[in-house]
Amino acid sequence: MQEYPYNYPVILTDTNFLLHGGQTGTSSSAQREIAYRLAEEQMVEYLGAFLIPTIVTGTYFWRGGNPIMLDYGHVLSINSVTIASLDWSNSCTIQNDEGCGTIRGNGQYGLIDISTLMNCGGCNSILGLYPYNVQVVYESGMHTGTSNQPAMLSALTLAAQINLNEIDVSLSNEGTADIGIKEFTNQKYSEIRMQMLHTAFGNSATAQRIARLVRKYRSRPGIGLH
Repeated sequence: MQEYPYNYPVILTDTNFLLHGGQTGTSSSAQREIAYRLAEEQMVEYLGAFLIPTIVTGTYFWRGGNPIMLDYGHVLSINSVTIASLDWSNSCTIQNDEGCGTIRGNGQYGLIDISTLMNCGGCNSILGLYPYNVQVVYESGMHTGTSNQPAMLSALTLAAQINLNEIDVSLSNEGTADIGIKEFTNQKYSEIRMQMLHTAFGNSATAQRIARLVRKYRSRPGIGLH
């Protein structure tokens, strides 16, 4: 997986945060910016796709055939494909050949097919050699307007609130680090909760709600965190 490339929030603002129920407490604007940025990075991790169109370069082992699964889904375009293989005339030399790729389906799941190039030393099946790896430059991101839909903004607000609660002491409570509390009681009320699932946002009831709000946008719905 590629490193997250943004060091500032690209979707969340104070206006959106407050509109969707966020509580700022005594936090500074710098502290809120940290919380927003963390929430967006967690969302990208959970969805397996960027919130805005982003150019990504990924290198992938050749596993003998198509399709290739990219690091991120919601693929908008393929900018270039480069295939690295043995030079058929010199087995100690790696040659790079330009290829092309085709997005499978609507791009949500990050699957592409690349062409088999006869001028690529390791791509020619007659020689019995295979490419070492394939480098793909592509664009990943939600389609226009998706990241500003109420479900997405509500989920980002909840995730940012979890992070801000850890920064601003005026917002902290007994459930630090957004741990999934199974049972609690006081003088007037008690509650036993069902088993919580692990998500990129934590495993509390709030984290479960975040996951439910945006689950339909996941590029790897059956893999990894719920």
